[in-house]
Amino acid sequence: MEYSGSGIRINAVAPGGTEAPPRLTPRNEEQPSEQEKGVVSAGRRSDGGEQSACTGTARLAEQANAILFLASDEASYITGVTLPVAGGDLG
Repeated sequence: MEYSGSGIRINAVAPGGTEAPPRLTPRNEEQPSEQEKGVVSAGRRSDGGEQSACTGTARLAEQANAILFLASDEASYITGVTLPVAGGDLG
């Protein structure tokens, strides 16, 4: 609330499973976890879409559009929210 008089809004996006290009190297190259080895080798997440009201995973553009909306003038009266962009999966 202390920044509201300055026109500063604070919002967040909580992304769900998102389709993304494969990572070519694990984050921890010395000791990657088994989960990370699977993500790097498969190039995508295999979990997340099963519990979503929407099918599959989000595209990067869908996540970006939510962020752009919150940063736009159209969202000028929105502050203090976390917007889930997870296809209906709130868990």
